[in-house]
Amino acid sequence: MRRLAFFLLSLTAAVAHDLELRPLLVPPAVIVSAAYAGSEPVPFAKVQIFSPADPQHEFQAGNTDKLGKFSFVPDRGGAWRVIVDDEIGHRQEATVQVPEAFATATQQQTAAATGASRIERAITGIAILLGLTGLWYGRARKSA
Repeated sequence: MRRLAFFLLSLTAAVAHDLELRPLLVPPAVIVSAAYAGSEPVPFAKVQIFSPADPQHEFQAGNTDKLGKFSFVPDRGGAWRVIVDDEIGHRQEATVQVPEAFATATQQQTAAATGASRIERAITGIAILLGLTGLWYGRARKSA
């Protein structure tokens, strides 16, 4: 009887600390939640992300936040491998399937943002040049 109780207690403890990963696709990012037994967050756990283009080398590395969440922005569709290790004996690996359309939309958003910043930089540069020219003419007029 004691052995059965011990077995059930240890089985409950093992299940209580099962590490689960739940991905959520939110363009332009993939957000992954890491939790013990589905409810208790895994804070500051080590995270490694591997791209389908290069599964041998890390695409990104870091840690979960205090709520057990982390995110990454994929540059292509495919099967992304995610590894979370709390470094106290719990490690979980998951594959996140990112649709090609998701990655394409992300690249288009990035291109649109980059184009807007180029225009802003050009306008800012012109404004600075005009301002400096005005200052130079103003000083030249005072000294004459």
